[in-house]
Amino acid sequence: MGKSSLITRILLTSLVLVVSITGFFTLLIVSGEFTKEREAVDAEIERIVATFRPIAARSAYELDQSLAQQVVDSILSANYVVGAKIVDELNQSLASKAKYFEVDPGFVLEWALEDHEKTFQFPLVLTDPFDPDQIKRYGELEISVNLLAAMEDFASRNRDLFYLALALVLVFSVALVTTFELLLSRPLRKIVSQLSRSDASEMVQIEPRPGGDELSILVQAINNGIEKERQKAAELAESEARMNHILEGAGDACFLFDASSAGILYANRPAAELLNYSVAELLTNTAFDIVEGLSADEWRLRLEFAEQLPSHLREASFIASDGSKVPVENNTTLIQVDGQERLLIFARDLTSRKRLEENFAHAQRLGALGELTGGVAHDFNNALQVLRGSFEVLAKAEASPIEAEAQRAIESALGQAGALIKQLLAFSRKQILETTQVELVQFIQSAVPLFEQAVGPHRLELELSEIPLWVNIDVNALNNALVNLLVNARHAMESPGAIKIKLASAESSMVLRHFTIQERQKNYVCLSVTDSGTGIKPEDLNRIFEPYFTTKGVEKGTGLGLSMVYGFVSQVGGKIEVDSTLGVGTTFYLYLLREDADLPASPPDMLSSDSMTNESVRVSKQDQTPDRGAAETDQPVILLVDDNDDVRFISKTYLQSAGFSVVECRDGQDAVQTLKADAQRFSAMITDMIMPGEIGGKALIEHAGQIAPWLPIGVVSGYSDELLEMNAAGKPVLLLSKPFSKQQMVDFAKGLTS
Repeated sequence: MGKSSLITRILLTSLVLVVSITGFFTLLIVSGEFTKEREAVDAEIERIVATFRPIAARSAYELDQSLAQQVVDSILSANYVVGAKIVDELNQSLASKAKYFEVDPGFVLEWALEDHEKTFQFPLVLTDPFDPDQIKRYGELEISVNLLAAMEDFASRNRDLFYLALALVLVFSVALVTTFELLLSRPLRKIVSQLSRSDASEMVQIEPRPGGDELSILVQAINNGIEKERQKAAELAESEARMNHILEGAGDACFLFDASSAGILYANRPAAELLNYSVAELLTNTAFDIVEGLSADEWRLRLEFAEQLPSHLREASFIASDGSKVPVENNTTLIQVDGQERLLIFARDLTSRKRLEENFAHAQRLGALGELTGGVAHDFNNALQVLRGSFEVLAKAEASPIEAEAQRAIESALGQAGALIKQLLAFSRKQILETTQVELVQFIQSAVPLFEQAVGPHRLELELSEIPLWVNIDVNALNNALVNLLVNARHAMESPGAIKIKLASAESSMVLRHFTIQERQKNYVCLSVTDSGTGIKPEDLNRIFEPYFTTKGVEKGTGLGLSMVYGFVSQVGGKIEVDSTLGVGTTFYLYLLREDADLPASPPDMLSSDSMTNESVRVSKQDQTPDRGAAETDQPVILLVDDNDDVRFISKTYLQSAGFSVVECRDGQDAVQTLKADAQRFSAMITDMIMPGEIGGKALIEHAGQIAPWLPIGVVSGYSDELLEMNAAGKPVLLLSKPFSKQQMVDFAKGLTS
């Protein structure tokens, strides 16, 4: 503490002490004198009463007014007695007298004596002359005393001393008030004024005091408190900003509801975007406005549930500003904010998840249908092969007209059944594809005549990429897929219009939507077909790729077209998506893997409409003629392997009728033993792929390659996963698809042995 402040305080303290002590002792002396003077006055009154009371009592007893007046006059002779009165027992006045005189005792003495005049009453009693033991009251003596007159001598003696004490008290008061004003009151008013005029976060400033006194310490404490509050406010603002950034940046919507009214007290930006509101608009709503089917009773039940289970998940449906429904998953918590119950909800948009779940369930359903279809197709292929072979064996070259018509009907039905099996295999992704690099822009341009034939009366529009887009694909299958989509578009349009084929690189947003993380690492092309037809009902969109599901009439299709396209696109590693609006039209998107082709672009050999039904496909070409170990003979020997006795019988009959010698084996184990015994005598081996036992078709081909690497091998099969795997692994084989005709089998065998 500063030296000047200490000296000031010592001087002030000394002054206060001197004045206080002096005043105290002065007042003590005056008070003692005042007490003594009052005691003297009281003693004088007692003396007067003692002197004149008996005489006044006799005058009252005798009712002697003259004597009573003499007593009153005698009592008034005292200086400070201003009145006297004697009354009888009936309170009738016998004698009375008063006097008046001016007294100047000073205002202090006048203030000290509250009652300037005081009246004393004394009963007048005598012994009863008839009964000496009794004392009887005969009247009353009243004496009025002017205390100011009685204390006049005291006032004159102590007036100066009293004024001195009063002056000291006044000086002390002035000094105290001045000191309080200068050292405390004025600085405090300045501090309060600064606090009231400025923001609470601003520092209080006062004039510096050397060394710092109590007020400086007080101001420093206030400023320290303000600084701490400022730091707390800054930390709180930073925390609020950080929390706001977290809530605004979070993908989940956040709502804070008033528990009693269900009003929305807070909503973050994702919440507004989720329901297509602005934040301000959203805050004017309640939970009843945005939650589907929410009633007051349901709201109370949810609050009770939230109270019992502090944090829980549940699915709900929100209502957007346009009335559309948004599926969400809510995390609900009941909290206390400023003593009020609030319901805090974090809502996660489930639209994408629901779409993925539906797509996954749809894919599972289609996969199960594909497996079932593939298994049925294999067994049906064998039965169909037996029927077709038996029919060809029994058919008459020269038949009557009725028999000829019956033979034609049977042959037509067998052809239709074979085509149906191929369609089912396409859907189940079991068809054998002959893939080659194709530049799609030139492919589509060269196929325009075929596509125009498919769209019929409608106009075909093309929007093709300006850069070459290469894919590795089966040309026949791609042709079939596009023709199926164009025919579907034609049937969907009730009046003439435009059907558009668009080819471009797949947009990243579409790839993100439809492909997994691993699939997104690859490049895709998007081939789409758009019509302006009636559109597809939302409830039918998940079923359009199922076999035999169709919304068209019987005369317009069997319901296998889209399922074939789905199976083909899936088999080549792509995806097919559909976007349809009722009354506007439909777009099918085919996403195909893009290849970086090193070969120059050249248009692929196009197929005619008749070539789409070719029964025999050469999956790959032999680069060189096999070097057989057996000597050439006039009658080639075929090793025929098939576990189905009837199919094997038909195949043997076909081959023998064409001059081939046939050795039969009913399974892979038998064929391996036959080859080990004498492989040199065989010109070729024809085998089925799906056979029971440890050695199936694939294993048999591998064994034959080791035993007789020069031996040509052909496969007869409706489909086979093993055959697909061999093609994918770069080990192609020659294939004859079931069901086949006699001529196809003969041509196939000749191709192997030539």
